[in-house]
Amino acid sequence: MKERINTSLHTLSFVLVIALFTWSFVATNVAFPVILTVIIVALLIIEVTSLILIAKSYPESHTSFKIGIIAALLILLGIKTMIPAFFTPLTITLIATNFLYNFYSNTKRKKGGFKRRKGKRLKF
Repeated sequence: MKERINTSLHTLSFVLVIALFTWSFVATNVAFPVILTVIIVALLIIEVTSLILIAKSYPESHTSFKIGIIAALLILLGIKTMIPAFFTPLTITLIATNFLYNFYSNTKRKKGGFKRRKGKRLKF
């Protein structure tokens, strides 16, 4: 059940990003960095919710990657004010990387190859 909600959240984030990009091209009075900031905040909320839902069932590598994505999204908000020339390309690259990984992890989970391993216990 949680995995279906996770897939739905990733689909929702994809649709949201496409809708906001479309809105930025249609609405001429809205600056593109403002749209990217809204996308970053929305992705932060969706990724944190997704990580809370599935952290115990997905492997540690997935959790580490998602924490890295969340940290990178927060860093991008700082880059927006410090180095505005790099903000747009870095944001688009991070969003693309996130979506590619989401589709990869959902496909791998459906095939059954994405499971958390049991922890090893020390034996004396």
